[in-house]
Amino acid sequence: MPTTLTAEQQREVIEKVFHEGLDLGDLSAADRYLTADFRNNGSHDDSMRGPEAFKHTIKIQQSAFSDIRYEILDFISMGDKAAIRWVMHGKHTGPFIGIPATGLQVQHQAIIWFRFEGDRIAERWGIVDNFTLERFLKSGGKPVGPLTPAGANGGPGAGKPAA
Repeated sequence: MPTTLTAEQQREVIEKVFHEGLDLGDLSAADRYLTADFRNNGSHDDSMRGPEAFKHTIKIQQSAFSDIRYEILDFISMGDKAAIRWVMHGKHTGPFIGIPATGLQVQHQAIIWFRFEGDRIAERWGIVDNFTLERFLKSGGKPVGPLTPAGANGGPGAGKPAA
């Protein structure tokens, strides 16, 4: 089924699922904005289907980070597909990708493609920069390249434990 949404409406749905689901930890956001057979490609567990697949992601993020805030940096739309580039701001307060809590303030980045059916998200493909985040956390917050997860070029707050 083709999408019935304009580009602006697609962005609104994406912003709602990110804010309500990932920022606030509201698992029911997955039921409101995703199709019953939603596919979460390139996520923590590609074998999961439906809203439960995204609920799994919400639970992982909420258990690993506090003070989560996703920021959509870029958005494009073409027909039934939309893409975003995001950065997640948060404090690493629980295990993530095998790394125990560090207390570091982080920025985690990704590029995500979505496919819509009707007024809901049917598929997600993610390219998430876990490699830079992993290096940053394992280094104790030292800058790991030209853009670090805690601030551009080691800027303010880079590598410092959150207060």
